[in-house]
Amino acid sequence: MTERTETDRARGAVRRAHRPRRTTHPAVTGGLKILGLALVLGWCLFPFLWMGMTSLRTGSVALTDPNILRGPFSLANYEQVLDLGFQYALRNSLIVAALTTIICIPVASLAGYALARLPLAGRFLLLAATLVATLFPPVALVNPLYQMYLKLGEWTGINLLNTYTGLVIPYVALTLPLAIFILATFFAGIPREIEESAKVDGATPFQAFWRVVVPLAAPGVGAAAILTFVYATNEFLLAFSFAPRDLNVQTVPVFVGTFERVGYENPIGQIMAASVLVSVPLIAFALILQRRIVAGLTSGAVKG
Repeated sequence: MTERTETDRARGAVRRAHRPRRTTHPAVTGGLKILGLALVLGWCLFPFLWMGMTSLRTGSVALTDPNILRGPFSLANYEQVLDLGFQYALRNSLIVAALTTIICIPVASLAGYALARLPLAGRFLLLAATLVATLFPPVALVNPLYQMYLKLGEWTGINLLNTYTGLVIPYVALTLPLAIFILATFFAGIPREIEESAKVDGATPFQAFWRVVVPLAAPGVGAAAILTFVYATNEFLLAFSFAPRDLNVQTVPVFVGTFERVGYENPIGQIMAASVLVSVPLIAFALILQRRIVAGLTSGAVKG
């Protein structure tokens, strides 16, 4: 009885093994993938669609009618924003963000490389302290920095309020820790054999760093540059505290935040128009660097 039962089980296993498997048609699989991608893409892009459509709607329509496809549509909001001097605020934001990025990325690259390569005592504690510094609230810096700027102006005659320098200094201090942490992580993932090969070929340590390590760490450099640029462009608190009214220094977030209400009507159309205009250079900057934001550039660089 037992031998018969085992024989039946073996035959059943053989039948199941030879039973043709049910497979999903490739067209169905491809359609589901495209549908899923479309849903995710629509979810991510809908806020931009809402922002763009709202910027074209005028009057109380943008506030009362939830249908973003219903007009009337016009460019009146963009004309009002430009008449108020948005182009100058955009210029100021781009200058401050560019200066912050130009200063922050080279310093962060050197510091990150030192943390990743040099035999420093307490290296992990330094990385942890760098990461903790990114969590420091900017609101705690407003009053001390403002008082320091006032005292510096009284003692030396150097006025940092309503200047690009007064904005770039705290922006670099706030973005530098995160950039150092990102770049130290990328540098640590680059094999040391690449640098040693460059030194064998006659390169100095700095040449090996600049011509070999930095190009391989391009994804990290690009990511740090994008984060630094976007932070300096979107920061509001320090910009509102140090350059609140001067159009020669006022940045876009402060410019948009000081839109005045007309009667009982909120200036949401003008705010959305300014948001669309300031998004264009940020998207362009990200597209320029997107070729560098690719992981695995070191794949296959060292042969075993």
